[in-house]
Amino acid sequence: MELALTAVLFSLLAKAFHGSPPVLPFNLSSTNVRAINLDSVCGRPQATGRIMLGQDAQLGEWPWQVSLREYEEHVCGGSLITEDWVLTAAHCFDREQPLSAYFVLLGSISSYPTASEPQELQAVAQFITHPSYQEEYGSGDIALVQLASPVNFSDLILPVCLPKPGDPLGHGTLCWVTGWGNIDMNLPLPPPFTLKELELPLIDTQTCDTYYHENSYIPSQEPIILEDMLCAGFESGQKDACGGDSGGPLVCDIGGVWTQTGIVSWGSECGKPKRPGVYTNVSAYTTWILSTIQSSAPEDRSFSPSLAVIVFLCLVFASGTTGGTPVSLGLA
Repeated sequence: MELALTAVLFSLLAKAFHGSPPVLPFNLSSTNVRAINLDSVCGRPQATGRIMLGQDAQLGEWPWQVSLREYEEHVCGGSLITEDWVLTAAHCFDREQPLSAYFVLLGSISSYPTASEPQELQAVAQFITHPSYQEEYGSGDIALVQLASPVNFSDLILPVCLPKPGDPLGHGTLCWVTGWGNIDMNLPLPPPFTLKELELPLIDTQTCDTYYHENSYIPSQEPIILEDMLCAGFESGQKDACGGDSGGPLVCDIGGVWTQTGIVSWGSECGKPKRPGVYTNVSAYTTWILSTIQSSAPEDRSFSPSLAVIVFLCLVFASGTTGGTPVSLGLA
């Protein structure tokens, strides 16, 4: 419930910044807004039916999944967290490219949909990388993308819930990663470029760090898997994210609500034994996400009492105070 409320408040917060009332999901009117079950606003796709082994996803299964595009080419995944904010990896952006080079594709199951397929293309108003991010494979591989205009929630476009700060899940928890990346090393996803999904267990930081130190030149006392990272996969490899999946979400079903636990960040090739995928731990950055969106409000718009209450409630709820051929999804 706390996770869903956080996303709702996020939604209200984003709309408050734009000086307009929040868009209600599923074409609900203001007359019955009070009847909305808040748990249904985030992390509640209308489509169901998971497919194992990195096979095709179904339309509407993962309505928060977006494609980050550079000059019309898919470069990374991402996840919708409010009507106009997307969460992705910091290394997805080329700082030498102008902001106008980037777009976000939403509501599509294909990274290159035909004109007749459901889709919404949005320009990017700004992207904000975490201040601690320095280079690929380092700490702080997380970024926020603000869309040029808010989207309307629907069965195909819906936000994912965010975790409470510092609240990682336990070793072995089964979660799902989605993306349009390579289906094996140097093997791009073929047409019709349908979104792939893969179920993976979480691996605790100590175990994952031990894996990565095997056959490595890095001293055992020097951590490879940092505190803001988490891992998912199998000791034997075989199933993994791969090139082009970066920035995409790793989501876990928590009490019937899909919550984003990780962001595809890096790895050692794809599907190698004892080299699981490494993800940015979203719970380590929930507070940064909230505060960054808050501070991105235009200066010429007043911070109203109602908006202050929304931000306060966001922080309160977020803090919790109230053996075969490797099968890859497709990790840049």
